[in-house]
Amino acid sequence: MHTPLTRTKLSLQIFDAMIAHIVEDDLQPGSALPSTATLCEQFATSRPVVREALSALEAVGLVEVHNGRNAVVKELDGHLIKMFLSRVLHNNQRPLTDMMDVRIPLEIQAARLAAQRATGGDFEVLDGLMAQMDDALLDTEGYPALDIAFHMAIARATGNGALEWFSEALRTELTTVMVEVRRYREVHDLVGDEQQQHRRIAEAIRAGDADAAEAAMREHMKSSEGYVRMIEESFLEAGEPALRTILAGRARNQP
Repeated sequence: MHTPLTRTKLSLQIFDAMIAHIVEDDLQPGSALPSTATLCEQFATSRPVVREALSALEAVGLVEVHNGRNAVVKELDGHLIKMFLSRVLHNNQRPLTDMMDVRIPLEIQAARLAAQRATGGDFEVLDGLMAQMDDALLDTEGYPALDIAFHMAIARATGNGALEWFSEALRTELTTVMVEVRRYREVHDLVGDEQQQHRRIAEAIRAGDADAAEAAMREHMKSSEGYVRMIEESFLEAGEPALRTILAGRARNQP
């Protein structure tokens, strides 16, 4: 049966129709899409047009395309969210505080859900990260990386894939914040209080106390937000290009 097409670009219509097919038929990772020949017949169009649509689906990370085989649905990840958020934040006047406005409610909800849903494996990961952070407390570069890993582990412990993807999408911008906050703490002799905050969060999650986990994360985020606002103000006083240069440099160094 042919699928009627309007005058909109044919490849875009096929692109949209394939997304609808994946969603409505609940296709799981590894599921095959119809063959190129089948799609040509269904949409009454040529192979180049179908290939263009499939290439677009591959570019946004929805499918994998291999020569001689049907395209297959890929495992979802957060790279599109990451690209969108990065562009939006970099175009804003206050990208660091704007990022915190997005991050804070995610982190607070993640802590609460992790306390309700975390399993033994999650506890082991968090305990291991706490031990590593204790050892790396005076490591200017190592501690921020472990700090990010700690927060990502909490997001994973929620069992909520969407929350984990959003957290991952913020990772590049978060790295910028963590590094600058660490520098601020070192200059003002404040290194160490963040680790105590992390410990209270981890202990509440392990205890299954959602209210305590939420409260501990809220306190941690309030502290971090205050540092971020002061840091961003200092960059803006030095001239906005200085802040954008730092953000651009961090982005280039992220995988």
